[in-house]
Amino acid sequence: MSKSRRTGGSGVTTAEQKTSSDQGSSTTGLPNSLVQAIVETAVIDAGDQDSLLDIAGSELQDSDLDQEVQVAAPKERRQQTAPLPEIRPDHQGQHEYADYEKGVAFVQGEEDTHAIAPNDVAQGSLGDCYLMAAMIAVARAKPEAIEELITDNEDGTFDVALHTRKSWSAAPSPKVNTVDTRVPEKYEGTPLYAKLGDTSAESEEMWPALLEKALAQEKGGYEDIRGSKIARGFNYAGALELLTGEKETAHDLDGLDEDEALIKIHTALEEKKPIVAGVHNMKDDPEMATDARKHNVYGNHAYAPESVDLENRTVNLTNPWGKKHVEAIPIQEFMKYYSRIRISE
Repeated sequence: MSKSRRTGGSGVTTAEQKTSSDQGSSTTGLPNSLVQAIVETAVIDAGDQDSLLDIAGSELQDSDLDQEVQVAAPKERRQQTAPLPEIRPDHQGQHEYADYEKGVAFVQGEEDTHAIAPNDVAQGSLGDCYLMAAMIAVARAKPEAIEELITDNEDGTFDVALHTRKSWSAAPSPKVNTVDTRVPEKYEGTPLYAKLGDTSAESEEMWPALLEKALAQEKGGYEDIRGSKIARGFNYAGALELLTGEKETAHDLDGLDEDEALIKIHTALEEKKPIVAGVHNMKDDPEMATDARKHNVYGNHAYAPESVDLENRTVNLTNPWGKKHVEAIPIQEFMKYYSRIRISE
């Protein structure tokens, strides 16, 4: 900020200024002449337009004070000490780990209101839509919860916390896994599993891939976090709980009427409560599966509700694939294809 200076009214005479400047350095380690200039500047009004930085710079140049600027050396880049999670058996021998050296946790895209945004998430070649949909839901409702999970160690590694339970009766508590930016690669520049978020020439956003990798590391491999296997040997109470530490409640749609379902979804979104919705397994009902696909609804898949139109009685949902989102599906169709909603309480 620019501060002005005046020649009188400071309460310090010219003789006093000279005596002070002749006495060398003050207890601050700066020349007394510089201290005096700062004192004068602090009590002046808006008479001239000399800046405090200009005054201080001039005084320092005239002094014989030898100051060395200490610049912290960048931390040496390192890798995680824990073994890398195993790639899925179908992908072993075809795909390998690659190091995304420009990887950072968070990048705010041009159209994002927060560095952590739902559009950062895109599911890869892994059946963990439950996790990806939960990431979208939490990013939409409370992005700060995601932000608190990941600590950048500024050396190529990240401490990633997930809320796990030591037993079914225990409350969830954060458990940290340290991961690096090495992830399985589909082809050059594209991860095999969770995709990159916002990217530029300088950085590549990786928070979905870091969370996914931390969970795979916790369980031993990417195959072990598929939706059909996540609960095996793991006190798993839902992906929303993993990310927020807060209890989530399942509401079977068979037990709700259309109005109740609309209101529950609308209220959760309004109150910034993460919410996900799961689709029936339509493997044995090909006719229903075909009808559902007209709305971009796919069997045994998870979505994150985005908005509700109460007047027109429709719902919009985000597909964790990053495409083929569900737009304005009538509530009666929603109730037909979806089996339950889960809300973080």
